Amino acid sequence: MVQKPGVRHYFAEGVTSRGYISLLPDMMSEWERTYVLMGGPGTGKSTMIKMIGLELLDRGYEVDFMRSARDPDSMAGFSIRRSNLAMLDLYEVAPLKWRAPGIVERFVDFTPLCDLRKLEYQRHRILELEDDGKRLQKEIGVRLAEEFGEKVRGKAPTAEDKHERPWLLNSYSSSDLEEAREGPWSKAQGALDKLQKSKVTSFFLQRLDCEGWLNLAPHYLADFDQIRLDGKETSEAMDWILSEAEQLGQIINIVLHPLYPDKIIGIVFPQRNLAVWQGAPEELKDQGLDRPFSEALKDALVKFQNLREHLKTIYMDVIDFSRVDQLRDEMLNQILGDLEELK
Repeated sequence: MVQKPGVRHYFAEGVTSRGYISLLPDMMSEWERTYVLMGGPGTGKSTMIKMIGLELLDRGYEVDFMRSARDPDSMAGFSIRRSNLAMLDLYEVAPLKWRAPGIVERFVDFTPLCDLRKLEYQRHRILELEDDGKRLQKEIGVRLAEEFGEKVRGKAPTAEDKHERPWLLNSYSSSDLEEAREGPWSKAQGALDKLQKSKVTSFFLQRLDCEGWLNLAPHYLADFDQIRLDGKETSEAMDWILSEAEQLGQIINIVLHPLYPDKIIGIVFPQRNLAVWQGAPEELKDQGLDRPFSEALKDALVKFQNLREHLKTIYMDVIDFSRVDQLRDEMLNQILGDLEELK
């Protein structure tokens, strides 16, 4: 994957040993305009997100693409840095019951672009597949907790937890499971508490897949100066990082472990062009992600992916893509107008 200047790819959500975690609520607090695309998979939403995002990138805007945590071929949305505008695929993100107040939302439904008679004919089959998908997602979460969540505990978040991990608890989770805290959390929070003027954003750079892990970290960090921590040096180096962070008052990006979102595996300082990483970004084993999946987990992942492909096929057969193209042009013009207004 070649990454253009001004563009970033990451996951705002993840399937973890704690269930399905969404970090979007924290990101949304900065947005002013949000386009929410509604419709089934295969109706062209992901392509629209990608094409509009690339057009905005070509026009000089800095674009963050949010990749789908459920589907390796889909985009879940994008946001425009410094402009507070975003687009989300409602089908690919956690339920929007945490919508932030004050955001102007524009809902765009792709259903009217479908042949409604054909869609009604497939209605029961679609509902069956979606129910099967929910069951498989739950099964994947349970298997992840069993295989990789040895220290997972069932406990409601406490006041201490909220103080220790604000980037995690200000999120949406499909599970009440929570991993026991590990690592230099008190030191990390101690420094972050002092960054009153800083903007701290959390996300994932790895995604669970049928073949193992999709790792965006090497591409994301390709243009950054990197400090790689390993072994006994980690604690001393972290002290230096946090001491430096106290003086920044700038943007800080925290990269969370894709299985254990309580753990930080990287800290990125975009304005300093500096990334600090535990191990090598290209080496999944340095983050403990080289452990093989069980056959049962692989089977559940494959079944879920096949189900998604089946749903896409149904929707692609009923959607009028010429009307989708027309809608894309209309939306691009509307977004450009919004961006001018938000300047």
